[in-house]
Amino acid sequence: MSEDILHQPTPEFRDFLEGEVTRAYRRHRSFGRLRAVAVVVAALGVGTTAGLASAQIREGAQRDSLLEVALSDLSLAGLRLELARARFTDVENKWKTGVVGRSSLATVESELRGIEAQAARAKLNVDEIRATSLPPRDELNAPLVNGRDFVAERMQLDLFAAQQRLTAAEQVHTEMESQVRVGAASELALLDTRLEVTRASGTLGTLAERRKLRKEFVDVGTPGDQLTRRFQQAQLRHEAFVAQEGVTASRRRLKAIRDQHAVGAARDVDLLRAELELKEREAELQLLTRQLRDFPVKP
Repeated sequence: MSEDILHQPTPEFRDFLEGEVTRAYRRHRSFGRLRAVAVVVAALGVGTTAGLASAQIREGAQRDSLLEVALSDLSLAGLRLELARARFTDVENKWKTGVVGRSSLATVESELRGIEAQAARAKLNVDEIRATSLPPRDELNAPLVNGRDFVAERMQLDLFAAQQRLTAAEQVHTEMESQVRVGAASELALLDTRLEVTRASGTLGTLAERRKLRKEFVDVGTPGDQLTRRFQQAQLRHEAFVAQEGVTASRRRLKAIRDQHAVGAARDVDLLRAELELKEREAELQLLTRQLRDFPVKP
């Protein structure tokens, strides 16, 4: 409803109406809207219109339905968070007694922080629905809600979780380097941990670029299509970089397995698996390179 409607319902009436709509909707979902309309028509009396009542009912019913789903998601997120915290406590105790290494603790902590971010995201969704009666929006050019930037807040949560994943990946890689130096692990295992660091770094870089573009929209109002195009291009660049590192790792793995195969230390199936992995990663890199080359230039 616009502010220039003459017969605007009072705040008390709005509260009453919302309560009536919610109760009617929950009692008989299939008939809730009709019953709520009857309540509104009876309550409005002189000075309001059936069209106004119908619009409020539709908005209230939509808000109630969206909230029901969002609150359910929030409840599930809370349960997942409890489980993640219990798992972290268990691994932390094992680390303190020397049963597991620091990398194991870093990994489970990263998982915990990620689930914390998911729970916080679910709460932001509930807040946004309550404020707008609409589904949460995550587009780069989504408007602020009463001065609040829900999109940026969700981005900050994603960035925090991505930073935690990168920290954990670096910790695992450092520990693996130590094991390789003392002969407790092979160079092949080190390739995997190095590639995981690259992936985590690429994800963080992509999210940072998205956050930067969002800030640009809020500050200067850059059109949404331009923001989307620039983000897609940045995302392709990050993916191509990770794919290139994957190809490099696969080539080193294939060489090492060929050497092992030549002296009978690796099976035929190991060699075939390494060759297939390299071909798949080369194909992925070629596709991303072509997409970058053919990316539409801003008119």
